[in-house]
Amino acid sequence: MPTIDTRGLIIDVARRLFSQQGIENTTIGDVAIASNKSRRTIYTYFKSKEELLEASIESEMKKISAAMKKVALEKISPDKKLVKLIFVRLRITRSIVRRNSGLHSEYFGNMWIVEHIRRVFNVHEIALFRSIIADGQQQGIFNVESPDLTARFLHFCLNGLEIPFIKGVINKHKDEEFVRNFSERIILSALGARPSQQ
Repeated sequence: MPTIDTRGLIIDVARRLFSQQGIENTTIGDVAIASNKSRRTIYTYFKSKEELLEASIESEMKKISAAMKKVALEKISPDKKLVKLIFVRLRITRSIVRRNSGLHSEYFGNMWIVEHIRRVFNVHEIALFRSIIADGQQQGIFNVESPDLTARFLHFCLNGLEIPFIKGVINKHKDEEFVRNFSERIILSALGARPSQQ
């Protein structure tokens, strides 16, 4: 008999309500009713609405991390993996932001929560880039002085691309094609990449 993830259910319901009604207009009572749980059950898992909001943002960040880890495990060469990773990262981020479009301005009002959660995500993303770049360096595909500094630089470049990519304003709404070309030509060139045959 399958077990029900009560905490996960509460987070999903809260995220949906936050997006539909706004953070300020959503109460713990609303979440309890919509999830068919008592307020007491909600408070068993979350001390406050702010904690529930933090958990909902964290669950969205975990979706991005999971998609990136899936790409990182693929049996493809480091250069192809890096391009795919960048593309998947931007597409999943855009999908999540669009799905939660009603929260956009309120998230910025709660930027300290987003930044707190992003710190953990950033560490994992940089580590993932570092690993792929180091692997490419070892295979003779990349030629960089420091995989760590290169991974950090790539991470910050992607952060800068996020909002323009989400808004579709990078290259007259041909952003997916542009990002793929950008990744293949500019980023791989900067890494001194010699295209692999895989």
